[in-house]
Amino acid sequence: MARGYVAAMGDMEGRKPGPTSILGTSQLRTGEPAGYRIPFNPSATGCGAAMRSMAIGLRYPHPTELPTLIRISVESGRMTHHHPTGYLGALASALFTAYAVRGLSLEQWGASLLQTLPLAQTYMRDEGVDTQPNLDTWGYFPQKWGWYLAERGLAEGHGPPRFPSPYGPAERDGVYQTFSLEGWAGRSGHDAPMIAYDALLGAGDRWDELCSRAMFHGGDSDSTGVIAGCCWGLAHGLAGVPEGNHRHLEYRHRMEAAADRIHALAWGESAP
Repeated sequence: MARGYVAAMGDMEGRKPGPTSILGTSQLRTGEPAGYRIPFNPSATGCGAAMRSMAIGLRYPHPTELPTLIRISVESGRMTHHHPTGYLGALASALFTAYAVRGLSLEQWGASLLQTLPLAQTYMRDEGVDTQPNLDTWGYFPQKWGWYLAERGLAEGHGPPRFPSPYGPAERDGVYQTFSLEGWAGRSGHDAPMIAYDALLGAGDRWDELCSRAMFHGGDSDSTGVIAGCCWGLAHGLAGVPEGNHRHLEYRHRMEAAADRIHALAWGESAP
């Protein structure tokens, strides 16, 4: 995976990789023992790890594979974002994708994430890599998610979700900022999956409504949109999605081949 990240940095012309991802990738020492690990970074709270980890949930969707999903998502995340707020975003996106594959009720996702965080902390402690700074900064992610679930009435894992009224584009922009770490909605590892989750809860089966909520807001909307779009697609496929949104995607055939391979690895000959 580390080799893949380094190679991908050669294909960033005209794109916008985040500075934390650039820095983290530059610190990877591929080919060396434990060369996929970089030092703890007190500023590595961004959403780059959360944006790229959905495929981990596709590969390890089964409940019995939860320890593997935790290990792979945490290590994947802290290859560039070695801070709990950053790499726990990778865990959240991977979990949400696995939940979508399994058809778990949306109202359960947030509470199930919170129940998984102690297992992730145990993994982090057992690995013993920069343990104390990770423990010192661990609390923000679960605290913010606990606050959000209380706001939506989902702390117990059942709904219906409780939204503000009205909750149009202007109101959502203001509310999304309250989710954020520093006022930039969706920029961080905790709130990119949080806004994606909020959008999924409100959009139902409507692609245009998901776009409005997850992709057309005033914050880091590409980050929130890619997480929401992945999870929505697992539930609804391309139903209602205009052909122009997907027909000519860059690397489409490469992505389809990767998806087929992931499906075969996760499910063998069976279908989910």
